[in-house]
Amino acid sequence: MYSQAPRCAECGGRALLVEEAVRALVRESLGRLVARRCPQEDGWHIHDPANESR
Repeated sequence: MYSQAPRCAECGGRALLVEEAVRALVRESLGRLVARRCPQEDGWHIHDPANESR
């Protein structure tokens, strides 16, 4: 469950997910969300480019 996922302190507290879960969220969002590999931990983050500045 996304809300219970561990958080990555190095990436602003983003949920740290497995790739399969992130890809499923991207599919369900019809491409509005994007997947990015975490540069600090072994996992993935989900991003909403329309509502975030990089």
